[in-house]
Amino acid sequence: MILKEVKLLKNINNRQFPFTLPIMRDFNQLSFKKPITILVGENGSGKSTFLEGIAASSDLPIAGGIEISQDKELEHAQILAEAFKLSWMQKTKNGFFLRAEDFISFVRRIKSMKQDAEEELRNIEIEYTNKSAFAKGLASMPHARTLTELNKLYNEGLDVRSHGESFLDYFQARIRPNGLYLLDEPETPLSPMRQLSLISIILEAVKEDSQFIIITHSPILMALPEAEIYSFDVHPPQLIQYEDIEHVQITKNFLDSPQSFLRHL
Repeated sequence: MILKEVKLLKNINNRQFPFTLPIMRDFNQLSFKKPITILVGENGSGKSTFLEGIAASSDLPIAGGIEISQDKELEHAQILAEAFKLSWMQKTKNGFFLRAEDFISFVRRIKSMKQDAEEELRNIEIEYTNKSAFAKGLASMPHARTLTELNKLYNEGLDVRSHGESFLDYFQARIRPNGLYLLDEPETPLSPMRQLSLISIILEAVKEDSQFIIITHSPILMALPEAEIYSFDVHPPQLIQYEDIEHVQITKNFLDSPQSFLRHL
């Protein structure tokens, strides 16, 4: 285990968001006793805000290397982080906080970096036509290094593969041993088969002492072996069994008899 527990300190301003959320009024602490923790609950239950506060408090970057302090949409996470106290088994610098929209922005940024490096190399070929090979090589070196590093991490590039494939490529390239990974609805770009692939990646990372805290609406990801599942539909959050999760029950009942649901719409 890396992160053991998160506590909410007292004497906070209950009139300021995010402390106005019902989950915060009743929250005291939440312990992590297994390498995988799943947070479930309806939209608006406070799961994402809670995870953002952990990310800010632990100084984890947003996927792609941006610091949470640089994202104006996450100012409330900084506020919450000041009220959180995290207890660690071992503090780690490995890991990241990921939302689906962050990954889309990251892919665009990687594509732009690659295009810029390629453009600079073309310009150098023209500008250094009458100069020595040494001078040309020296000017080209940083841009060539950028392309080499991107190709090493992502092969032909995240932007030329399907969204789901590139999402999994990102994980395989960025997951490190002894890392803490906070994932907010990672199933968004993934088909059911790709979700199973993600489960495989997560389980391999757990073998290398990584820890995951995952928000999901996917009954597939909720079934991650040995995971502890907390329901945010009750205050304070409580442990819940997989078969008792409302998402699981509704999905199972719908698949058993879809028409019994659809005829009432």
